[in-house]
Amino acid sequence: MKRILSLFVGLLFATGLLADEGMWLISLISQNINQMKAMGFTLSAEDIYSINQSSLKDAIVQLDDGGCTGELVSAQGLLFTNHHCGVDNIQYHSTTSRNLLRDGFWAPTLKDELPVPGKTALILDRVEDVTSVVLGAVDSRLSNSDYFTRVYTVMDSIAATRNNNGKLHTLVVPMFNFNQFYLFSYLRFLDVRLVGAPPSAIGNFGGDVDNWRWPRHTGDFSIFRIYTAPDGSPAEFSKKNVPYKPKNYLRISLNGVNEGDFAMIMGYPGTTHRFSSAIEAKHARDVEAPWTEEVWGSLIDIIKDGMAQNPEVKVNYTDTHDGLVNFWQKDVYQATSMKRFGVVESLAAREDSLRAWINEKPSERIKYASAMPVLNEVFEKYETENWTQITKALSAFLYWPVQVNERIRDCSELVFALFEGDKKAVKKQAKLLKKRVPELFNNYHPEIDQQLYAVALLDILRNVPTAQLPPLYQSIKQQPMYEYMIPMYAQLFFEKSMFTSAERMNAFLKKPVVDSLFSDPVFSIMLSAETFADSVYNLIRGYQVDYMRANQYYSKGLMEMQAHRLQYPDANSTMRLTYGKVVGYRPFDGVVHKPFTYINGIMAKNDPTRDIFDVPAMLQELYQAKDYGRYADSKGNLPVCFLTDNDITGGNSGSPVLNAQGKLIGLAFDGNYEAMACDYQFEPTMQRTIVVDIRYVLFVMDKFAGAQRLLDELKVE
Repeated sequence: MKRILSLFVGLLFATGLLADEGMWLISLISQNINQMKAMGFTLSAEDIYSINQSSLKDAIVQLDDGGCTGELVSAQGLLFTNHHCGVDNIQYHSTTSRNLLRDGFWAPTLKDELPVPGKTALILDRVEDVTSVVLGAVDSRLSNSDYFTRVYTVMDSIAATRNNNGKLHTLVVPMFNFNQFYLFSYLRFLDVRLVGAPPSAIGNFGGDVDNWRWPRHTGDFSIFRIYTAPDGSPAEFSKKNVPYKPKNYLRISLNGVNEGDFAMIMGYPGTTHRFSSAIEAKHARDVEAPWTEEVWGSLIDIIKDGMAQNPEVKVNYTDTHDGLVNFWQKDVYQATSMKRFGVVESLAAREDSLRAWINEKPSERIKYASAMPVLNEVFEKYETENWTQITKALSAFLYWPVQVNERIRDCSELVFALFEGDKKAVKKQAKLLKKRVPELFNNYHPEIDQQLYAVALLDILRNVPTAQLPPLYQSIKQQPMYEYMIPMYAQLFFEKSMFTSAERMNAFLKKPVVDSLFSDPVFSIMLSAETFADSVYNLIRGYQVDYMRANQYYSKGLMEMQAHRLQYPDANSTMRLTYGKVVGYRPFDGVVHKPFTYINGIMAKNDPTRDIFDVPAMLQELYQAKDYGRYADSKGNLPVCFLTDNDITGGNSGSPVLNAQGKLIGLAFDGNYEAMACDYQFEPTMQRTIVVDIRYVLFVMDKFAGAQRLLDELKVE
């Protein structure tokens, strides 16, 4: 019976009935091309990925070295991505008097396109398998710590020698948990400018209420352009730079989609855990998610209240708020979904299958047998020592979203010079910082940051045993009813610190001395936290490398056990392709979700008392007049969003959704909360990708914004 079942599973994969699952490596897509053609795809593998001619891969962009995807859509370097991928850049250029978030932005000329400091765009040049080179240079008998030190040294060495004298940005990336290694070579562009964005009432319609949910009516897009030096090479921002001339860009289809149509997505999914053990998934469900729900929930409430009371806070904290909400919802919904679909139990059953497979040939497969006990021991240690809560608390306090500690890091070179007693360097850095003070305190709201600081500080004190805390923290925690005193401590710290006031900062810079630093309460608290964090991370590192080595063997065992079928590595911010179809779903008994939404759904949600549902007057006028132009479907309706069963995760935001001819039909921007366990397990009947229809994108650009200059660049068919 087992052999019959195994054969049946193999046939399912061979015939493509489970083809919707998979984030396939772009350079190996020839392995899937027959299955794709059987589903209706009309191009070749060479049309998707080629190093000898232009291909679709040349039109796909990774933004900000990871986090989101974009796609080139014109011969002048114009690119589309999601609104939520560009919201921090839109926010950067927004003020209460010129609120691009609220009003939208459409650059009337090239000269009006706005530079975004630090924004990058990566375009893949090629992928090479370097597994034999890496593993051939590493002795498997090394200790776990030395083993991975050597692996990373070899990876860095390969990347450094293959960057074409600095002309390419190269990375060696491990796959299948360090069982395979690939070299990725990119062109890395440093001048990326904001070109256009709808108002948030379109680009973020529905806000956190509709986030991860269907039906959806969000025009989640924004527009950027890559610039280069006049010779076409990547360059830092300069007024002399010119629009990038890409090797390839996407053509756009206005033919729309029907249920059952082929759809594929190319992009840069961030992280999945489909090779994880049952205990790792259980840890995410039962330990990490409750922490996120409680602590990040408190931070969100603070920011939300501040945004409601002060328009400036709404402008300056939109990106932070949206990011926190997005990840809060993902962790919480993921835990619920894992329970619903029995993910932990399913992974435990897979481990049982692996043990049975090992026992069939124990002498050949014994090296995999010891992996699972080590994985269990590591996570049991994490739970008994509270390490997850401790490291998350430290991260929330030190790095995000608390701003005051970031300001200390902005002054790090001056701090180092003071510690080293280098008077010349102190004078130089103080002079440089004096010029930067307005920038450092721009868009800063101490009343909000103080509340966030108090929550994050309290979380450290709650989660770390008193005996393990630095002395400064112990003295606070030992006070009677210390939990109720934390807000007052935070207020006192902020009232005295030079890092919370431009005036106090300027006074310090006139006469910077070490004693001033150590008498500053915010600096002292942060220094203690960083020192403590270093000690925690050093303690954990030994267990981490044990976990990494055990996971390497565990994944290798799974790969060999499942060698009868095509396999894809976990997502890791490298380019992937996923293919499937346009399709709805049934989330619960008696509920059927069709795969399309239309503009009438936007109007049905219209609520002027709630900004996330306040439909712009111009959009209402266009709806009333049914002025949809060439973007309406065959029945005269204006499509807004649609669903596919493609396999994506975070990082795919902004990815192009392409039809069977490789033409752009939409932008992926979300998943559905009912299947949020997708990072651990694909659920074919439930997991869906939410896509903004390209016809709605073009409608907004044309009829709503009148951005004819940009439309003229596009190849619309």
